[in-house]
Order: sequence, then structure tokens, then C-alpha cells
Amino acid sequence: MTVRPSRWKWILAVCLAAIVSGLLWSQRIPSPPPDLINSIGMRFRNIPAGQFLMGAIPNDTNAQDDEKPRHPVILTDNFFLGQFEVTQRQFHIVMGTNPSWFRRVGRGQEALGWSIDPDTLPVEMVSWQDAVEFCNRLGNLPEERTAGRRYRLPTEAEWEYACRAGTTTRFEFGEQFDGTAANMNRTRSHPLPCGSFAPNRFGLFDMHGNVLEWCSDWHSPTWYSNSPVKNPRGPESPDEDHHVLRGGGWGFPAASCSFRDRISTFMKGPSHGFRVVCEIHRQK
Repeated sequence: MTVRPSRWKWILAVCLAAIVSGLLWSQRIPSPPPDLINSIGMRFRNIPAGQFLMGAIPNDTNAQDDEKPRHPVILTDNFFLGQFEVTQRQFHIVMGTNPSWFRRVGRGQEALGWSIDPDTLPVEMVSWQDAVEFCNRLGNLPEERTAGRRYRLPTEAEWEYACRAGTTTRFEFGEQFDGTAANMNRTRSHPLPCGSFAPNRFGLFDMHGNVLEWCSDWHSPTWYSNSPVKNPRGPESPDEDHHVLRGGGWGFPAASCSFRDRISTFMKGPSHGFRVVCEIHRQK
């Protein structure tokens, strides 16, 4: 069988595009130095204590009722927050399994293609319970126990404070989303390697988009009207069996800093991931 020159050119063009795409996503945005690196290579930034206004800004016409009212929050302690979302590689190291839709042999492989290393992608298809179990097991690794490091999900207040990073706009990067600052609003059909876009002012990556991120809080649509000012941790009991997710995801509309989603504790999906807080408990 003879292949026409024009067909050879087409084949070469496709191959070149795949190679270039792989190179682009393998070259992450330069990362600010971490303040802490744990035994499996997870990087953390030390987020300073501070205060901010939590909830939807007044001119956000897309805000939902559970993002209101805007209210003052004071976080009295600094905290170490993951610089990146938990990756498939890190989840597999700790849990011994990778549930992700977009893993190498997963059902999302066709959308992902072969130019992206799934180890660098955020883990997804994890429930709130899965995320909490990851935190517990990570803290029980020998080197983590020796170092006195424990892990948990961030509270909603910690998450939004870290996302805003001192800004008061709808998004951390401004009032509008043009499709270039984050992987959300269905601009792509899959998650991207963690750290593919510029970090925020706290040095955190992908606080907007890529995957939704679980928080520790139960969800209540009226919580903001009753939330304490200092170190709020969400309602003690839920209106429904729902926990909060933040940040939006690759398959979701553009999610502002105040955007809140909620699903059942045991549900999971190809846009559901997380990042963690590291607490250091030194022996006296």
C-alpha cells in the first residue's frame, strides 16, 4: 500500500501537535518555593493569619443565595496549605489505589490522550470520606509521625481566605474570566497537570478550576447568617448529608472565590478532588 505525500504530511502534523502539547503541559509554571515539603514530596505554603470578608461581593450577579451574606471572618492562626491539589501519584502512594477517571487505563483516557502524564494530574473520583481517609493515612506514615505532622481538609473559611489571597474581586485574578487563567468553564474536556497556570499571591496553584476541592465543613444554605467571626468551622450538624466543595472544576462554569457546591459525603465524580492542610504537633 502506498501512502500519498499529503497523507504523510497530515500524519506528521498530528504527531508534532501531540509532542508539542505534551511538552507544554510537562513545563509547569515556575513555582514559588514551598515553606514545607513532606516525606512523599507534597509541597505546602505557610498561609498567614488574617481577616477578610467571606462570601459573594456585592456586584456578583451570578452568586447563589448560599454565598450570602458577605460577612467578616478572622483566622487567628497561620496554617500550611497544599500548594497543589493532591495528585494521582500522591494518592496512590498513600492509599495503594488510584480511583481517577483520567488515569492511564481509566475511562477518561480517550479524552486525556497520551501526551499528559496522569501522575501529575489531580486525583478525582474521591468522596469526602476518601479524602478524610487519605489525610489519616498520610499522617500515619512513619516519617510523618516522627515529624509530628498531621493532615486534614481545610475549613471553608481557610479555603476562601487562601483563594482570595488578599484580593476583593470576584476571582483572585480579577473580575472576569477569559479562559486563560484557570481550567474551568469547560474550556477543556479534562483536568490538567497541577500547576499549569500562574499561582495566586499566596503561591497556591489551581484554587480556581481543575477539580472541585472538598472542605471539612458540612453545608448549610443559611450558615453565613449565623457563622461566628473567629475561626468558623461550619455547622455542627448538617441540614442534609452534604459537605462543601470549593473552586469549581474543568467541567463546571467559571467559579468565583465565593462559589460553594455541595454533594453527599459518599458521592464522587471526575471533577471531585482536594488539597490538604498540614498541622505540626511537636512533642514537648
